Formats: sequence, C-alpha cells, structure tokens
Amino acid sequence: MKITAIHIRNFLGIQAADIIPATPVSLICGPNGAGKSSIQEAVRLALAGESVRVGLKKDYGQLLHDGAETGSIVVSAGPQANSVPLPSGKAKNGLPDDPRLAYVLDAQRFASLDEKARRAFLFDLMGLKLGTDMVRERLAARGCDAKKIAAVLPLVRAGFDAAAKEAQTKATAAKGAWRALTNENYGAVKAADWTAPVPAGGPAPQDAAAAIAELEAEIAEATGDAGDLQRQLGQMDAAEQQRRQRAEKIAGLVSKADQLPKAEESVARALAERDAFLPKVEALRAAAGGKQAGVSCTCPECGALLQYLAGQLAQRGVAQADPDAAGRLPEYERSLTVLENALKSRTAERDAAAAAANQAELLRKDAAADAGDDAELRGKIESELKTLQEAIKGVGEELTAARAAQRAAGEAAELTRKAGQHHADVVAWEALAEALGPSGIPADLLAEALGPINEQLAAAANLSEWFRVGIERDMTITAGDGRLYALLSESEQWRADAMVAYAIGKLTGLRLLVLDRADVLIGAERDRLFWWLADLADAGEIDTALVFMSLKSMPTGLPEGITPFWVQDHQVGTVREAA
Repeated sequence: MKITAIHIRNFLGIQAADIIPATPVSLICGPNGAGKSSIQEAVRLALAGESVRVGLKKDYGQLLHDGAETGSIVVSAGPQANSVPLPSGKAKNGLPDDPRLAYVLDAQRFASLDEKARRAFLFDLMGLKLGTDMVRERLAARGCDAKKIAAVLPLVRAGFDAAAKEAQTKATAAKGAWRALTNENYGAVKAADWTAPVPAGGPAPQDAAAAIAELEAEIAEATGDAGDLQRQLGQMDAAEQQRRQRAEKIAGLVSKADQLPKAEESVARALAERDAFLPKVEALRAAAGGKQAGVSCTCPECGALLQYLAGQLAQRGVAQADPDAAGRLPEYERSLTVLENALKSRTAERDAAAAAANQAELLRKDAAADAGDDAELRGKIESELKTLQEAIKGVGEELTAARAAQRAAGEAAELTRKAGQHHADVVAWEALAEALGPSGIPADLLAEALGPINEQLAAAANLSEWFRVGIERDMTITAGDGRLYALLSESEQWRADAMVAYAIGKLTGLRLLVLDRADVLIGAERDRLFWWLADLADAGEIDTALVFMSLKSMPTGLPEGITPFWVQDHQVGTVREAA
C-alpha cells in the first residue's frame, strides 16, 4: 500500500498536518507532546477503523483538538482514499478492506495475542486450515533433522512429492560436496568412517603440541633475557642523556654566574644613590609637616636642644610648615620609590647570579662523581643481545615449522570433520525424503505456517543487522539465542515487533509498515533502523513506511530514501520548512 497523502485537521494533539511522502519512508519526528502519536492514531483510525482513545463513535467528539467543533482525517493511496469526519466518525472508505492491515499499523499487536490467537492468525495468513496434523511434528517423530525440515517445508504447499524431491536433491548435493572435498567416489559404508590422511613426516598432533610448547617456552625465556639487556642499554642511554643535560645546565648557570661582579656593582651603586637621596626626602617631609628635619638631641655640655641632619648639628628651633616643601614632596617621594625599586631589582639580580654560581658548583661535583666510561660495558651488552636475537630467530623458524605441521594435522582433522558432516547431511536428507510421504502430510501444516514468516524474519534480521527473531512451534516469540519475548528489553521488544510487522506486511502483500515510539532506539540501533528501512525501500520491499520518533532537534544525515517531517506546536512540516 503506497500512501500518497495524509491530511489531518483538529485531531487529538494535531491542529493541522499535510504530509505528502516524497519517498517510501517518512520519518515523523518532533519533541514530546508535539502530536506525533496523534498522527499515528489518525492513520490507524482512517485505515483500520480503530480508535485507541474512545470505544464508541458517539464519543468521537472527544478526539477533537482543543475544543474544536469539527475535524477530519484523509489518508490517500493513489486515487483512492479513506476519510473520517469528526465528530460524526462516519467513514468513507475507498481503499480495499483487509483485516490483516491492523497488524502492520500496530507493530505490537501480534506479540499481544495469546497462543491460540497467534496460531489462528498465522493459519489465516498462510491460507491453512486448523485441525490438520502438523508435518513438522510427524517428521520430528521420525527422527528427521529439524533444520533440514525447515528448509523443505515451504515446498509442501506445492505438494509433498515436490518437498521429497527437494530433500533428495539436497542429499545428492551433499554427496557431491563429499566427493569434491575428498576427491573420492561417495559410498555410504566408506563415508561412514572415512578419515583424511595426515601428511607424511609430520609428528602426531600431541607430539606437535609438546614441541610447540617447548619452543615457545624457549623463545619466551630468550625474549625475557633480551628484554633485560635492552633495558640495561636503555638505562645507559638515559644516563648519558642525563649527563648531557647536566652539562648544558652547568653551562647556562656559569653564564649567569659570570654576571655576579657586575650585579654587585649595580647593587652598590643603587644603594649609594638611594642613601644620598633619602635625607633630601626626609628634609622635605619635615618641612612640609612643620617639623625640624634630622634627629633631635641635646648638647652634652650645655644641654641645649640640637638637631642632627646630613652630618651637621644645628640649634633646634621652632619650625613651621613650608607650603613650597609640601608641593615638592610628592615628586621627591616618587623619585625615592624609583630608587628603592631599582635597588630591589639589582639586589634580586645579584642574588640570582650568586645562586647560579652555587648551583653550578654543586652540579660540577655531581658531574665529577659520575664521570665513568661505560663504553666497554655497552659493547659487551650489545654483543650478548645480538647473540640472543639470532638464537630467537633460529628457534622461531623451528616454531614456524612445528606450527605448520600441527596446522596440517589440524586441517586433516577438519577435513575429516567436514566430510563426516557431509555424510551426515546425506543420511539426514535421505531420511527426510523418505519421511515426506502420505503419513506425514497432516502433521506438517502448522510447521508450514511458521516457515515463511520465519524466513522473512531471518531476512529482516540479516538486512537490519539486528538479532534474529523466530516464532516457535508453541507460538512463542524468541530472539537471538532463544530468549523469550517477555524477557527482552523494551528496545529489543520494539525491534522484534518491527520485524514481525514487516514480515506480515510482506506476506500479505500490503507492503506497509507503521512504527511508533522509534525513539526507544538510540545510537547504532537507531542508525540500523534507518538504513534497514532505506534498504527495504531501495529494494522495493515496502511501498510505505511511517516512523514516529521523539527528537529534541531536527535530524540530519538520514539516508536518501527517508523524508523527515517535523512536528511542532501541533503543526507538521518538512525538516527543511521547519529550518
């Protein structure tokens, strides 16, 4: 069913939606609450007449969007369409009615059925009648191989003679495979105990294993010794590198220490300049504050008050603040700060040069203590290492030969095993061909109902790169290694449902797939979904797929076969329009 248009007005969470699929796969996405599920339910209501929100048509008014008085749904497939006006719900259906359509519109529907309902649906799907004995059970009772039974079951619909002929053809093919493998003519008695010859001159498998283990141990020991020698060489290289780095550091420190005399002169000069200028600043400070400059003292002879300043004694008088001194004081203060900073800088340079001289002396002492010459020792180690490496190479060649012998013995054993498998296939196919007689016809019908859908599920698993889903004889759904559907995670159940819905769509010829809540998939599994659907569309396996997914932002990097539609604020547009 190729859906060509979806038009929705005022239905649940959608105010207006006009979706014209440009490709077989349409991705309808948007944030939570935007109205995506409303679109899915609208399609389901139009095509299958099912509403998941209300049970009676008289309640369809409750499906209108935000108190709207009227609404409508139109889903077209070419020139034909199904339409549902709201609130009356009096649908006009121009599309063919197919009760199996509900299973592709709601992917979870098949899994929700009980065992009896699943069996009835599959029998109806394959056109089989209930009550017929199961071919699979009858063949299993005869001891036939289960996998080979599944391989011929689809041919039973064409007649059991055809199925038996196919089993015999496969038996003949298995005989041919045995002949091609062994280069001998097949015979049932000969094939039952045939073994491939082991190449002459090679040791027995157990002897080869012991020899390989001994050689591997020898190589391991020699490799360990070589590693120790290489570590010693590495340590010697590291010591030499350390000596070079120390010499470079000493050279740098000596260069810096050579600046010490000049730095000391600079400190002395800066100190003299500061000390010469300081009394002038102090004099201005005193004058500006109405104080006598200098240090107060008394005459030791007469007790008169004196003032000592700049090496001179003078009688102390009453000073008054000098405005001119106050005006000049800031400039002098700044000059004093410059002199003091210069003194600090010169002092730091002098201290750094002195420290460099001390450190250089210490490093010279270390260098003198570490002046040994290890050239002779290095030569000895390198010679031993070379000898070990040559020995390892020789033992390695022996090991390669031993492994080749072991591999030859293993290949012979594998050839024997494969020949035995081909012979077992011959026996099994011939037994199956014999079992596909009138007495097995009633028993195979149920197995035949399962065969086609499981083949489609296997094909879906191969194409999607998901786990394989199967429907067992007891109608249980299993995935991967046989886990029951109920034990699967939410994401795994979703994928199983998607593949079952696809298989139903393929077998019914509807070629339609509707997948809601696809946001349950994340990361690589989401990518596999998109590429699976794109591959199905490219191969013409589906006419239409509608995928509904919650996304926080518009998708990018989708395969070419997928057209995205963005749902936001209860409206629908393509991603390009939304952008």
